[in-house]
Amino acid sequence: MNKRLRELRKTLRMTQAEFAAKLEMAQNSYSKIETGENSLTEKNIFLICLIFGVDESWLRTGKGEMFDQVSKPKDGDEKKLLEMFRSLSPEIREFVLKKLRECVRIDGEWAARNG
Repeated sequence: MNKRLRELRKTLRMTQAEFAAKLEMAQNSYSKIETGENSLTEKNIFLICLIFGVDESWLRTGKGEMFDQVSKPKDGDEKKLLEMFRSLSPEIREFVLKKLRECVRIDGEWAARNG
């Protein structure tokens, strides 16, 4: 998984420090993950997929596309999302909301430039 993580970071044209900052992680901690010295936690896998739009299956196995293919939400997806969000601790909820706001801002900026 560490090789795919490096590939993702290079595809995004980010330094280790920039990528780690998006995950609110120290650069040296991230570097150890990328070199295989440390493993990715489930939390970090979730955050990488959420923040960068990465396909979880690709990150874990290398199969499929690197990035999630945007598709029409299935019936009940919003309800499931809300249930999952409510199950998070208050600290993680705040973190997810912060990252979601950042994603919305970035998406808006991209749309304005490429409209």
